[in-house]
Amino acid sequence: MKLSAQAKQVIEELKSGPITVSELEELGFDQSMVNRAILELEEKELIELEEEEEIVQKITESGKNVAENGSPEYRLVEKLRENQPVAIADIENPDLAIGKGKQKNWIDIREGEVYLTEDGENAEDGASRKLNSENFDEELEDRGLIETNILVEKKLIPTEKLEELDLDDIEQEFDVEADVKTPRTGKRHFYKHIMDQARQTWLEMGFKEMTGEFVVPSFLCFDALYTPQDHPAREMQDTFFMETPESSDLSGYGASVENVKNTHENGWTTGSTGWGYDWSMEEAEKNVLRTHTTAVSARKLNELEKEDLPAKYFDLSRVFRNETVDRHHLAEFYQTDGIVVGEDLNFRNLKAYISEFFERMGFEEFRLIPSYYPYTEMGVEVQVFDEAEEEWIGLGGAGMFRPEVVKPMLGFEATVLAWGLGIGRIAMRSAELEDIRELYRNDIKLLEQTPKWRPENK
Repeated sequence: MKLSAQAKQVIEELKSGPITVSELEELGFDQSMVNRAILELEEKELIELEEEEEIVQKITESGKNVAENGSPEYRLVEKLRENQPVAIADIENPDLAIGKGKQKNWIDIREGEVYLTEDGENAEDGASRKLNSENFDEELEDRGLIETNILVEKKLIPTEKLEELDLDDIEQEFDVEADVKTPRTGKRHFYKHIMDQARQTWLEMGFKEMTGEFVVPSFLCFDALYTPQDHPAREMQDTFFMETPESSDLSGYGASVENVKNTHENGWTTGSTGWGYDWSMEEAEKNVLRTHTTAVSARKLNELEKEDLPAKYFDLSRVFRNETVDRHHLAEFYQTDGIVVGEDLNFRNLKAYISEFFERMGFEEFRLIPSYYPYTEMGVEVQVFDEAEEEWIGLGGAGMFRPEVVKPMLGFEATVLAWGLGIGRIAMRSAELEDIRELYRNDIKLLEQTPKWRPENK
């Protein structure tokens, strides 16, 4: 029998019994050399390969903070127990604290102020308790308080054929005239197919595509979306700020800059009271890698005139966040944003557009549940049902832009329906992946076995 030198070396170790790839590496074997030897020995039916998965969970930096100081929603409850009501502007980490607080029916919001409910008076901090007792569950993982990694260990099992093989009978010569298999032909990545399908779906629904730069001023990414300048999402741990170019000139956005400034400070003519602080031009000029494609929607609003309405636009492109990378999160990923701008629009229209998109993408079960975002009122989370896991998974947010977003950027009053959806989660479902990082690992077996995205292939 003819075998390569590396395959023969692995066989010598297998004469003592099954051995794992990790154990071979500890003996000094190179990982790529071991992988080549495994392919060769499997082809010769000298080994069988077993894969064992080990799930490893650990607390993230955010989780350590919650374990030590309590969850944002519970800290809000403690604040309300001392003195209520509390203005939204005075709440630490308001997105999480209010969103989770309302989800658990611990708080109620009336006229911009937060009150404690009867459930909130008896609330306990389950997130902190579970972290400290290491009683990890899916809720902690969904909130990014723990991360889960799946370690795969390969074990080489010698077959009866190998046990009967005499090492002296192995030849190490290379046959340069041996028949070889036809090389694999190229194939477009299934993730690219899904994005093309999403883009085509929006176009067929009458939307025009809008595009934007990856590097944008904070004005577009935050200020124009009525996100206060002291909002925690703008901090270094959530956003990539640019060193070069460090800032942008905002004069190209015309009167919108002054409109946004006045809206933040006192509500301007939007009917709002604003956030009540001194808005900083320097802060708004700071460049960032956009954290969401809604920055593109904000710029499009600034470009539209009254005679352009009604208007429908979508964007499908990359965004960047200073996230802890785990099986559910990446620092760079794709989103698809959409806006519908007009006068006679309502929440029913928003639901219809999103329903039409997901039905055309092949989803049978999806739903909208109430949620909170600084720039929408009402706001909802879009969820689809994962049949394999038998659970609902969130794909992004949607809602009707607040007047504090629309009028400053458009220059006049209108209704804007808006949404931002994660394409990566859809791709994970298509390929039946448990780890979103697999989308970028170019596993040949996965690429060959995953069909291109079509509704009938869901």
